[in-house]
Amino acid sequence: MRLLADRARHELHAAGARPRRTALSGLAALTPAEHEVAMLAASGCGNKEIAQRLFVTRRTVETHLTHVFDKLGIAGRTRLADLLDGGTDQSA
Repeated sequence: MRLLADRARHELHAAGARPRRTALSGLAALTPAEHEVAMLAASGCGNKEIAQRLFVTRRTVETHLTHVFDKLGIAGRTRLADLLDGGTDQSA
């Protein structure tokens, strides 16, 4: 059985599949794009500026921030800087 699982893992890796994130909430659950948007938002950038810097739409930024807030268990940008600067993770 283990051989089959190892082969399946190898085939998935060869096909470009990414492993599922184990964390569903907290900082570890953020995708690289969500983390980048969160860092820019925490540094004081507005959605329009973030969109321009990352070459995405403002709606994409809004979606990423919604996911960030949900995963971190916060309501908005106010706690974002504290959490990303090594503060207490709400969901830990």
